[in-house]
Amino acid sequence: MSERLDIEVLYRRGELAALREPWNALWQRCPAATTFQRPEWLIPWCRELGPEEVLALVFRSPSEQGLVGLAPLAIHRYRGERLVALLGAGITDYNDVLAAPGYERAVAAAVLAHLRDRAADWDVADLHDLRGSSPLLAVEAPAGWSDEIEKLEACPMVTIPEGAGPDDLFSPGMRARVGRARKRLAKAGALRVDVADAASVDELLDALFANHRARWVSRGEGGVLDEALRPFHRAVAAGLCARGALRLFGLRLDGRIIASLYGLAERDGLASYITGFDPEFAWYSPGLVMLASAIEHAAREGARTVDFLRGREPYKYEWGAVDRWTYRRRLRHRGAGEAGRSVGQGELEAAVGAVMSGEVSPEVGLVRLLGAAGDLAAAERAIEAAGQGAEAGGGAGEAAARLAALRRCLEERRAACATLVEMLGAHRDAGGGGADAPARAARLFDALCARSEEASVAAYSLGDPELLERSTREVVELLDRWGVLGEDRAVLQIGCGIGRFEAALAPRVREAWGLDVSPGMIEAARRRCAGLSNVVLAVSSGVDLGDVPPARFDLVYAVDSFPYLVAAGEEVVDRHVAEARRVLRPGGELVVLNYAYRGDADRDAADVARLAARHGFDVLVSGERPFALWDGRAYRLRRLDPV
Repeated sequence: MSERLDIEVLYRRGELAALREPWNALWQRCPAATTFQRPEWLIPWCRELGPEEVLALVFRSPSEQGLVGLAPLAIHRYRGERLVALLGAGITDYNDVLAAPGYERAVAAAVLAHLRDRAADWDVADLHDLRGSSPLLAVEAPAGWSDEIEKLEACPMVTIPEGAGPDDLFSPGMRARVGRARKRLAKAGALRVDVADAASVDELLDALFANHRARWVSRGEGGVLDEALRPFHRAVAAGLCARGALRLFGLRLDGRIIASLYGLAERDGLASYITGFDPEFAWYSPGLVMLASAIEHAAREGARTVDFLRGREPYKYEWGAVDRWTYRRRLRHRGAGEAGRSVGQGELEAAVGAVMSGEVSPEVGLVRLLGAAGDLAAAERAIEAAGQGAEAGGGAGEAAARLAALRRCLEERRAACATLVEMLGAHRDAGGGGADAPARAARLFDALCARSEEASVAAYSLGDPELLERSTREVVELLDRWGVLGEDRAVLQIGCGIGRFEAALAPRVREAWGLDVSPGMIEAARRRCAGLSNVVLAVSSGVDLGDVPPARFDLVYAVDSFPYLVAAGEEVVDRHVAEARRVLRPGGELVVLNYAYRGDADRDAADVARLAARHGFDVLVSGERPFALWDGRAYRLRRLDPV
């Protein structure tokens, strides 16, 4: 389609709400569109979770009635830059524009042309969670723009064979498992599956919230349907139910809803968005029965696919799911690139210089560089500029060799670096104090852990398990040299992350406990430490050490977790040091590896000294840098007790 499109720009989210019916008519014309592009999804998202100001591009054709395209965008402030993104970020599995058949390329090209014409208003366009068929991936970027496309998330999907009968939906093994679970439930009471309609949607949604929360709380975790998201999902469920697109299931046992599945039914598929079950009935496998019933219901309606959406949880593949991938495209225009050479140039040069001087390892230097640059292109320019300077000065010696190592780190781990840029930005955006700081940290690290377990706990590992193992070994060897480990010792980690230290220390100590505010990380830690009987893992409040028993431990340690306590506020830090003293035995030690990220070693040492004096600790080590790979500073405190 080559004709010129008329464009209307909407700047307020209220204007999107007024567009609901033309928007819905366009959605109906787009055979590849998902529920996540419906007005019933994005208008509640804007109202409950999104920005007041948007940049929605509405396209019309002189030769047609109605809309032929819609690009629901917004410009966000992100680490000092203006970032263009599609609406729905965070809880939307598939993002995209809407384009009527025959207009796909024209709409995508018009979106980029509009951004080109308004280049003074933005710096980076970050278009993520795009399916491979998205027109936003197919159209060429304007000349002079940097353009990066990367594979992003796996979305496992089951294909239902055409003409499949009830016995053809599942493998023999899965069919047997479902049959056994149904028999157990039938013996326990009357079994029924309900599907929400206008009269029952509120009841089934309340049951979903309750079952989802109960399941996660039973595992010591928080789940993803917190109170802040519930108004959004209530509005979505009501809107989709009216459109016939909601498949909200409830599995009842003697009238009580013991399992729930929140599904989205469009065209020839069912998407399973959120599930939950009452842990009181876990022995009966209600989640298994609920999912089987939902798949059978979808098949009866003529569905050809069941999409488990993003995430590679093992249970999805038990149903025969195969990965389908989403993609991310990052675009930076020429003007933004030029600005990048002046904005933050000192930080870029300092990051490269720290590597060339030998102050930090290439891995740590690369993390600093990516954090300062904000994208790969700016980081590469900084390395090349340093290389040109080195050549002018002779180009040989240790500094040049270290610069070459930095360049190799980026080149060999390009995909990991692109992911890391996003993760570093998320760290910065989620910072700050306040009563909700622990909840923000939990959401942040849940999301980061899902992207890369290794990089979420040690950015300088660049997502490489071998590098993470090296850094873990460095810390364990330090603790061993200090004599704080032993087969008769009990140790507790504040901020255990994915359990790498618990797994490493379990053979060396009597007990290894780990606490973390992130349910996702605790889940990863439990997988990593499966079978280790002397490891105890739990979700913490982020405010104190909860029900950890007093005077039980010989060592309390924190590896790169105190910076988040410091960011949350002085009271949070003070409470954790007081709690560390409470749970330590007389003579026990508190080891803090990295106190803060503020780049002021003298201030950090002074703060640690004041905390030690206030809570009865003697400072044995203050601010040393004992590691080769990591640049973390070490603080070692011993509990003082009356003689």
